[in-house]
Amino acid sequence: MKQDAEDLRKELMDEAYAGAFSGMGAMLLDADEIRRADEKELEEIARQYGKGGKNR
Repeated sequence: MKQDAEDLRKELMDEAYAGAFSGMGAMLLDADEIRRADEKELEEIARQYGKGGKNR
């Protein structure tokens, strides 16, 4: 499960950085939140991003 969480963190970070690069600077705040999130928080962030967390 630890690796799944790290894979999810990487995927979310990629999206946050892509958003920031495309002009949505607030995505840098999301990236910081993702970086510090524990596994449960990552699942919630994934749901907010429309990814569904573990059931992706």
